[in-house]
Amino acid sequence: MSRSAVTNVGCLARVVCLLAAASCSGGATSPQGGPLSAAQQDVCRRVERAYRENAPDYPAQRAAAVQDAAVTAWLIRVFVLDVFRAREQRPLGKDEDVLRAAARIGVPLESRAIAEIVALGEKAVPVLVGDLLLHDQPQPRELGVELLVRIGAPAAPALRDVALHGEKREQRAAARALAAIGVDAEALAVLRQLAVDSDFTVRSDAVRGIHDGGVPARDLLVARVAKDDDAFVRRVAAQSLAHFPDAVAARALVDYLARCDAENDRQGGVVAQASLQVIAGTRGLRSVAEWRAFAAALEEAPGAGGARTRR
Repeated sequence: MSRSAVTNVGCLARVVCLLAAASCSGGATSPQGGPLSAAQQDVCRRVERAYRENAPDYPAQRAAAVQDAAVTAWLIRVFVLDVFRAREQRPLGKDEDVLRAAARIGVPLESRAIAEIVALGEKAVPVLVGDLLLHDQPQPRELGVELLVRIGAPAAPALRDVALHGEKREQRAAARALAAIGVDAEALAVLRQLAVDSDFTVRSDAVRGIHDGGVPARDLLVARVAKDDDAFVRRVAAQSLAHFPDAVAARALVDYLARCDAENDRQGGVVAQASLQVIAGTRGLRSVAEWRAFAAALEEAPGAGGARTRR
C-alpha cells in the first residue's frame, strides 16, 4: 500500500468510527456487536493503559487478555485504529523519514501497532478479514491485504475461503494476499479457479502475483496469455511471466508479441517486449523473428530450465 493510500478521511469515516467505538472503553463491543461485560471492559482499559505506557508487565497482560476472544477483537481494533490514525496524520512527500529522524521520533505509532497485530497472528485474522478485507471501501480492503500478508501463513485458510466464496471485490483482495504470502499447492489451486472466473478483474488479480509458484504457476500464466479473451488479463499474465526466465515463458511471450502485432495491440506489445527483455537480461526492442531466435537459443542452452541466456 502506498503511504498516502489511507489519507482520505472522508472515505474512511465509517471504518474509523467502527474502530473508534471499539477503543472507547465505555462503549466497547464484542466481535458480534454486543456490549462487553463490565469485567471485560475493565480488562480492556487496563491492557490498553499498559500498552500506551509501555508498562513492563504489558506482555503478560496482553497474553492473559487474549485468552478472551471478545477482548482480543477489541484489542486488535485498537491497533488497527492506531494504524489509520498514524497514516491520516502522515506528512506527504519523500522527506518523511528525514523529518522523523531530525525530530528524533522513536518507534512510530504505526510500526508499533502493526508489530502488535503481527504478534497476535492467527488471533488477529478474523477481525482483519471481517473489518477490513470485507469492507466496501478500497482503502480498508488494501490495509487488510497488507496486514494479513504480514501475518503470513496463519492467514491463508481464511483468505482461501474468501477467495472462493466472497464477493468479486473480496475475491480480488484475497487473491492478491494469497499470492503475496506464497503460492503453495493450496493457494495455487484457489488461484487456478479464480484465473478462469467470469469476471476479468478477478482473473487479472489471480495471475498478477504468482511469481513463486514454480512450473504450475508458469503454465497457468502461459495458458492465460494464450487463451484469455480479455486483453487486460493477457497483459497482466504477460507481465507475470517475466519472473520465469525459461524457454517456455519466452516462447509464450513471443507468440503473444506476434498476436499483439497482428491485432495492433500496442499496450500488449509494450508489455511483451518488456517481459522478454527481463528474461534476456538486456534492453532494447527486437522483432518477433529476433525474439524467436532468442527463445530457441534459450531452450538449447545448458540448464535451460531456468538459467538466463543473454544475447
